[in-house]
Amino acid sequence: MRKRKIIFDVDTGSDDALAIVSALLCPEAFEVLGICTVAGNRPLPNTTDNTLRVLELLGRGDVPVIMGAEKPLVAKNDFTRVIRQVLETKNEKGETIAYHAESLPIPPTTHTALENEHAATWLIKTLMAAEEKITLVLTGPLTNFALAYRIAPEILDHVEEIVIMAGGDNQTNSTGAAEFNVFFDPEAAWITFDAGLKVPLTMMTLDATHQAYLTPADADRLRKMNNPLGQFCYDEITERLKAYNYLQPLGTPDIAPIHDALCVMYLLDPTVITKKEFLHVDVVCGGIANGLTLVDTRIWTPDPKNVNVCFATDTAKFREMICSIFERSVH
Repeated sequence: MRKRKIIFDVDTGSDDALAIVSALLCPEAFEVLGICTVAGNRPLPNTTDNTLRVLELLGRGDVPVIMGAEKPLVAKNDFTRVIRQVLETKNEKGETIAYHAESLPIPPTTHTALENEHAATWLIKTLMAAEEKITLVLTGPLTNFALAYRIAPEILDHVEEIVIMAGGDNQTNSTGAAEFNVFFDPEAAWITFDAGLKVPLTMMTLDATHQAYLTPADADRLRKMNNPLGQFCYDEITERLKAYNYLQPLGTPDIAPIHDALCVMYLLDPTVITKKEFLHVDVVCGGIANGLTLVDTRIWTPDPKNVNVCFATDTAKFREMICSIFERSVH
């Protein structure tokens, strides 16, 4: 297997964390050059601290973490752009139910993010200095990449592929129109999709990631690893199971999509995606459909195709791939 150089850009909550872990446990496939952080699932200080905690858990404090944008390009300045999704609640026992805790349930880190550096400028410097092309894995709002691309569009000469968790066709969550990462910063998504005219851009939609789920049986399997990582995986999957059952019931109960990890599984084995089409994708910025990813599925369209849109996942393959990767940590 050819080894890819990759850069993550994350808003680390539970599923970003599991995506990072899965990549770092595959050193034969990936060299992680750095991890940029952005506000999204939680504010920037939390997403950065959570990222550092994951690296501490894995003993990978050598991987640089670079803080990025605290706010989206435009959206937070428009009071009409209101999320219509319950992100946190209490159950009948008074316990907090949320997709992403403010702090991941693992020990605090002894490391810090790079000082006097911003994700956008770090991306530019790192990409421009690269001797071989780099794959970008963007699993949060796309603000950092959009800033870098606007400042220095020539960075795409050094990008092999961009893989993002974003958008949806028949599935949404933040509103009736939009998926969270795009809704949080639709202008950044619009800028990012332009890059797909120049380099391969692959989008894991909610349609595909809702099929990239784990179950209570998977959580139990990982707890049996009997090490700190196994316990962490168990805790995160269990909390996600509660969150989906309470906040966003899916067609099947007791399943927890691990959205962001699908980006990593796809890079390891593209056949985990069972339906993918190269299409034109646009983004609605503002108004009642703010954050809508407009996927043009017409056979003929005058608009240029820019995104490899992933619609469906081999669930069994995803579950076995990711659990097997986590189990590497016991050897």
